Amino acid sequence: MITSAQVTDITRLRATELVSHAARKNGSLMRGYEVVARSVGVSPGWLRRFIKNYEAAKEPKATVYENIRANYEAFCNRVEQENEKDELRLQALRRGPNARTEITTEKIGS
Repeated sequence: MITSAQVTDITRLRATELVSHAARKNGSLMRGYEVVARSVGVSPGWLRRFIKNYEAAKEPKATVYENIRANYEAFCNRVEQENEKDELRLQALRRGPNARTEITTEKIGS
């Protein structure tokens, strides 16, 4: 059985990863907080306090937990899809330049 403290810790880790990715993508940690906060329905300030485990951050509502979980799951799915595409590209490169052209033309024809 998982406790509410454990759920909060897991959610905090997921939120941290989402912000980290958004910060790399947008070039700024503060912009990362803004992007993730908007997508999960909280303010950037609250999200920052929650991630840093400040007491000023109130316990989130269930909808916030669910929004962070759903965003994290979508993020993980995107990463897995990108990895699969990279693996296909790598396999094509190992087969030679003609295989690379076949993949490119397949992609264009789709």
